[in-house]
Amino acid sequence: MKKTALRRDSVKKQELPAGGNRLGYLFYEPGEQAQEPLPMIVYLHGTDGCGADPARLLEIESLPQYLESGRIALKNAALLAPQCPAGSNWAEQAARVMELVKAITAAEGIDPARIALTGASLGGMGTFSLGIAYPSAFSCLVPVCGAVDPERCAALTGQPVRIFHGENDTGMGFSVLDANRIINEAGGDSRVFLLPGEGHEIRWVYAAPEFGLLDWMLAQTRA
Repeated sequence: MKKTALRRDSVKKQELPAGGNRLGYLFYEPGEQAQEPLPMIVYLHGTDGCGADPARLLEIESLPQYLESGRIALKNAALLAPQCPAGSNWAEQAARVMELVKAITAAEGIDPARIALTGASLGGMGTFSLGIAYPSAFSCLVPVCGAVDPERCAALTGQPVRIFHGENDTGMGFSVLDANRIINEAGGDSRVFLLPGEGHEIRWVYAAPEFGLLDWMLAQTRA
């Protein structure tokens, strides 16, 4: 499918619906030809983004919606946002996500050593799941308002991990606190940000200047 320019000339968008064994996705890249391989952020949405139409991701709080609205900006970087089918989750779709990441990396001139993985809620859990299943694939992991089996997190020592969670997010629980401890005890580099007074809806952290999350993710390089 031909890429169509957005209102902002610096960004192009590719939107593909799901078909066959392929996940639908949104893909953003700089409008001008890059002179060197680009870093890329892979974003996994929450339950409210599941379905078979990637445009759904523009109707919910998500990195693509933030980018389209101008709330965030990407410079000399790409963003890939696959869509999880309804009734599924990212752990079940992990192999298909990785197939998509590899295909986009090869086709779009992405630097394979600078692919960051993040996601919120269902996507936060997916960030843990994919990071554990593919421990050498990503330059960093940023799970937001997610949950995980902490004992599995000893595998997450190959890249920095930054965990964001609301201190009142009782629905997700606080398994991330033990996960943070276990990663560091295993020799990894993990830090948890437990946000005072916040519940589950903390996707705003992506656009918060005090965290500088996008710049931090794009600055990481896989060893």
